[in-house]
Amino acid sequence: MIRKFLSGVLNNKAPLRNIRKRNKEYSVKNIVILGDSVAYGYGTKEGIAKYLRESFPDSRITNLGINGLTSDGLVTRLTSGHWDHHIASADLALINIGGNDLLQGLRKFGPAGLVRNFKAVRLNYRKNLLAIYSKIRELNPEVLLVQNDLYNSMKKEHQYLGLTKLLYRQWNRAIGESGVIISRTDKMGGQPHIWLDGIHPNEEGYRVMHELLIDTLRSTGVVLPQYAEKK
Repeated sequence: MIRKFLSGVLNNKAPLRNIRKRNKEYSVKNIVILGDSVAYGYGTKEGIAKYLRESFPDSRITNLGINGLTSDGLVTRLTSGHWDHHIASADLALINIGGNDLLQGLRKFGPAGLVRNFKAVRLNYRKNLLAIYSKIRELNPEVLLVQNDLYNSMKKEHQYLGLTKLLYRQWNRAIGESGVIISRTDKMGGQPHIWLDGIHPNEEGYRVMHELLIDTLRSTGVVLPQYAEKK
């Protein structure tokens, strides 16, 4: 019954992500990471930035991730002007945001209330994402814009796993628009050895996240010189 209810209440699709094959070589000299504690690398030395440094040893990597940041907070930060020079000089901008929107909704409404208010919470998230994409492109129209979708780190034996899978699937459909590359970190779910806690990846988890990012870029047609010869 709950699934039937959710499919009716939550089925508000975001525009399809019309990502065209680029088949273009990108020189990545500056990378900016934006978002929450997962972007920041909570509980690890550098999070995904560690592996990006290995893949792009000649690049400058600026991690602007902030623990606890929501999509509302990221819009505020981007529009403050303090990060303009970082965004304007970036060749690649990697975004990880949205998990705290759900956690904030959970704290505010409780589990049942979050389900009832899920559509409104997701619509606010979608509105913020569009503002985020717009601001980044205003500052840097040529930037390679990539966003991680949300993973579900809940253990397989958890009684609400089925429900959370549905919620995350609907949530992730709010992410992206034409020209935004989605890195499918939702594939990280179901791997108990890659988690630091119930939310954040450990070092191995960030290695997996990095591999998914590189695979996504290559499969989208983005040619990175150091991976050009790999099949």
